[in-house]
Amino acid sequence: MTISKEQFFNFGLKETIYSSYDKAEIEWNLLKNRIYSNEKVFIRGFGRDASGTHLFQAFYERLINNYHVEKDPTNNSEPAKLIRALTGYSKTKSSKLELIRNYQISHVFGRTKNVFAFTAPWNIVYMPKILDPFTGHEAKGDMIDEYTFLFQKQCYDNFEKFIEEFNEIMISSIFKERMGESLDTLSLDTSYNT
Repeated sequence: MTISKEQFFNFGLKETIYSSYDKAEIEWNLLKNRIYSNEKVFIRGFGRDASGTHLFQAFYERLINNYHVEKDPTNNSEPAKLIRALTGYSKTKSSKLELIRNYQISHVFGRTKNVFAFTAPWNIVYMPKILDPFTGHEAKGDMIDEYTFLFQKQCYDNFEKFIEEFNEIMISSIFKERMGESLDTLSLDTSYNT
């Protein structure tokens, strides 16, 4: 029996597990509040052995006055903790959560160094492991592009309001101006030269 590309894609889209809209809305608002209130938030480490993460931390100190941006301890523990809480599923045996097998945690849109996106509930899903070759950053090709488009569109259709809020933050004139100023300040700070 042969499985068509459409059947495979439909399987992947149908079996992807998202947060509910209501839980995502609450968590998205809490994340934005933590960011702007100078509370602890996370990003994925940058560079070999996360050696450049301090540059992002310094950038966020200047950009959004948040001095509590931390590197995720494993580069995925905070998203994993969040998706477990939002969906009630876990990849490890737990008395409180339903066990899920052959799934992995994935960022739909990436942006894992972006403090607004790394633990954004609309950006994190459980997806069947068999689809990993279609969503990883190293994947290339027409089928990859086609599936990625469908995958991201489905997520956008589920969480349009929150994704548009994220986009508005990123493109607002005030944010872009502060970003430019923050980068200029960092570039002049000789303590960051190697």
